[in-house]
Amino acid sequence: MKSKKYIWLVILVAAIGLLIYFAPIKNSNRTVYNMDLKYNDKDKTIIGTEVVDFINTYDVNLSEVYMHLYPNAFKDKSKVPFTKEEIGLAYPNGFKPGYIEINGVTFGKNEKATYSIDQKTGEILKILLPKKLEKGDRISFAIGFKVQIPPSCGRFGYGNNTIQVTNFYPILSVYDQNGWNNDPYYALGDPFYSDVSNYKVKLAVPKGMEVATTGVVKSKARQGDMDVLTIDAPNVRDFAVVMSSKFKVAEGDVDGIKVKSYYFDEDSGLKALKYAQDAIRFYNSYIGKYPYKEYSVVESDFYMGGMEYPNLVFISKDLYSKDNLFNLEYVIAHETAHQWWYGVVGNNEVREAWLDEGLTEYTTIMYIERYYGKATADAVFKSIISGEFYKFSKTNKDDGMVKTLGQFKDWNDYTNIVYNKGAMVFNELRNLIGDEKFKEVLDKYYSDYKYKNATTQNLIDVVDSVTGKDTGGFFEEWLD
Repeated sequence: MKSKKYIWLVILVAAIGLLIYFAPIKNSNRTVYNMDLKYNDKDKTIIGTEVVDFINTYDVNLSEVYMHLYPNAFKDKSKVPFTKEEIGLAYPNGFKPGYIEINGVTFGKNEKATYSIDQKTGEILKILLPKKLEKGDRISFAIGFKVQIPPSCGRFGYGNNTIQVTNFYPILSVYDQNGWNNDPYYALGDPFYSDVSNYKVKLAVPKGMEVATTGVVKSKARQGDMDVLTIDAPNVRDFAVVMSSKFKVAEGDVDGIKVKSYYFDEDSGLKALKYAQDAIRFYNSYIGKYPYKEYSVVESDFYMGGMEYPNLVFISKDLYSKDNLFNLEYVIAHETAHQWWYGVVGNNEVREAWLDEGLTEYTTIMYIERYYGKATADAVFKSIISGEFYKFSKTNKDDGMVKTLGQFKDWNDYTNIVYNKGAMVFNELRNLIGDEKFKEVLDKYYSDYKYKNATTQNLIDVVDSVTGKDTGGFFEEWLD
């Protein structure tokens, strides 16, 4: 067992190295995460150090900051963020814990920070600042950590082919009108809420390991039996990678954006590339230009269909077959739309999940309309979305949409209200204001809240601004 003194020395050396290596981005007007990570494939662990150059953009003076430690949600089998029905799907080879250990926090050159981890959940790290931080002020701190990746076919874990490394590092909570948002990792929905930041990452992986990543790989060098990648990911609200030694990769170009497909089955993998390109092309023209240089669609050991992260989505390998091509296309179109709704325009996915999911689902219907015609889109809408809603009414309070993830009964309840009813709201809005105004709404919502977090009220304000009408009654009838 290494001494505490040795651990602190390792953290200090790594932190100074990161600060020197990434010094050029110090003048950014965003919080910056500088990470040095090493992945051990045998143990399925990541040893890491991150230097967080935090800027207080909030309208309050801060005495402390809070950070999510999402991997600790996977530590105890009785508390993992899956329903009872999902446990077998999430852990097909049996349960083993996932977690994150914090090895120390320091300010400046070697000032040990006072910090604590929430004892009840282990999911929140509280760091006391050495002095109050006013709006616009910066402070840097370094965190040493170790991550154990679990054998889970969910967002965070590994299967027989891929390793999903997501929501794995300490990430700052968002401070808003509700204070610090330290919500737990709920079993339902996407329990994430974050500010756009800049990421600079050095990642060491075993040689031959293919890495699909948020951002752009700027360099790759062989060091012994490891490949060391330097990754630049500006203006993103999260950072994720999916790794495999078995990946095949195909690339294409859409409007100067490099689109990649990581796959195992070539026929389906090339189809996935086409679907991703088609989606980027349509959303670029209808909503606004995708602001990043690269976008990747990744076939993964993932049982939940698809999941979005900045510049990167992973899709269940079960969809990569001739019998599932429509589902593959639909899921890729949906997850790609999330690059706009969640990725660029963010929102609190814990409290207002309908805002990104409902709009993403309806944007997917518009993708179907663009490539297959209005009649097909209407048929898909009725089959997938509105057909589930004949039993719901706009005024039934049990169907209220603006509520926290913990208030939904189960996955069916969440899906029907957040996805389906959410998509119905946008369909009704489009019918109410017409195609031209609806496009203006999406254009303005996208441009006004690019790289920001929007709320339901922000969306209503945009609609009112475009239409010149008070649409609060329309939204109130649907949402409450």
